[in-house]
Amino acid sequence: MNNVCLCVGKYAKNPFYVKLSDIYLYSMEELCYYFLERVHLLDESVISSELVEWIRNECELGELADELELCVRKRVSASVFVTTILERTGMYDESTVKRVERILKEQASLTTAQRYKKRAEYLYGQGRFRQALAIYSELLDYLPESDIEQRAQLYYNMASIYAMDFAYAEAAEIYRQSYLLSPARQTRLSLILAKKMSLSDYAFGSFQRENPGWEEDFARAEELAGEAADKWSASREKGLTEEISGLRTDGKRSDYDRRMGELIGQLKKDYRRQTME
Repeated sequence: MNNVCLCVGKYAKNPFYVKLSDIYLYSMEELCYYFLERVHLLDESVISSELVEWIRNECELGELADELELCVRKRVSASVFVTTILERTGMYDESTVKRVERILKEQASLTTAQRYKKRAEYLYGQGRFRQALAIYSELLDYLPESDIEQRAQLYYNMASIYAMDFAYAEAAEIYRQSYLLSPARQTRLSLILAKKMSLSDYAFGSFQRENPGWEEDFARAEELAGEAADKWSASREKGLTEEISGLRTDGKRSDYDRRMGELIGQLKKDYRRQTME
């Protein structure tokens, strides 16, 4: 059998919860694997007394916990804290540990804004949009007003999250702020689409007349809206809603209640995942 790792310490009855990644860790092996796979996200926040106590009480590794407790008191760097764990568990060879150490040392030189940006991008990629939105909002406080392109990109990302949440009026306003800073065509097109989704036909017509130089973009927005409608018509989600609705129409109340309950339960789960701190 290949790729077998010897266990270090006990398997935890109570897992360690990692807020950033929304995962639970049950062993030192899982912790080390998490460090290796998420190394580009690690910062000083990984150095915590809670993690040390989990290693002591749940994994029953008292000597390692004592060493790490000293690291916490001395306020060592993330690279020292993480590599201490990797070296003591012996999960990875020396070259791998050195690579992790090098990456963490390089990341220590990042500015607060750069670290926030990495974290927000990770959360966005994981589909945890509301958490990413909160970090983007905080990041605006760290970026100087002179950093126009970065601020424009942040506004664009924030607006896109609002749009995915069907908050088109809010999205349109934030796209507008992004466009005022950096008048990119993609931002203008996104602004038009958000306006189209949030305004009445009359109000959207007025908006169109107020921007006579955007004819090509308005035409492209109409094409994209049509493509989105076609995609929705052919989607699994539309088929599912029609199927559930059909159960009610056919008088199959118990089946309708069951399927609707499953759907609502999944939506609640997704919402909690996106809003969990």
